[in-house]
Amino acid sequence: YKRFFGDYGRDTGQLTLSEHGALNLMLDTFYATEKPLPGDRKALYRLLRAESEAEKRAVDSVLAQYWVQLPAEQAQLDGLLDILAEDERQALGQGVLDTWCTSGGFVNLRATKEIAKARLIAEKNRRTALLREQTRFANLAPGAAG
Repeated sequence: YKRFFGDYGRDTGQLTLSEHGALNLMLDTFYATEKPLPGDRKALYRLLRAESEAEKRAVDSVLAQYWVQLPAEQAQLDGLLDILAEDERQALGQGVLDTWCTSGGFVNLRATKEIAKARLIAEKNRRTALLREQTRFANLAPGAAG
């Protein structure tokens, strides 16, 4: 995922060093798996390698500031859906959103939007590549001019 240092610094300037570490591990995991972080705190701490009480407090602090727990209250869920444009919702897939909401866990709204955007770009690139290959093969067909 793209990391914009100015945006990151502006949005996280109040975090401690431990909280920065927790946030970065959380984002790395969320972007890599495209699934909510575990809703069970013990599993989340283990995933993030938070062993000391200070590290666990850092994880809890970052969760409270940047993550929404699912299944969310309707207002939070509406907020998640409202930040996504219609094409982004389709790219992410209603099934994904439904699964997230029933399975629980934590999601980051900004990262969710970025994942949806990346899926849109990937689908556009896939269609472009398929069209390019179809055109190339049509031009290679016996009797084709060129």
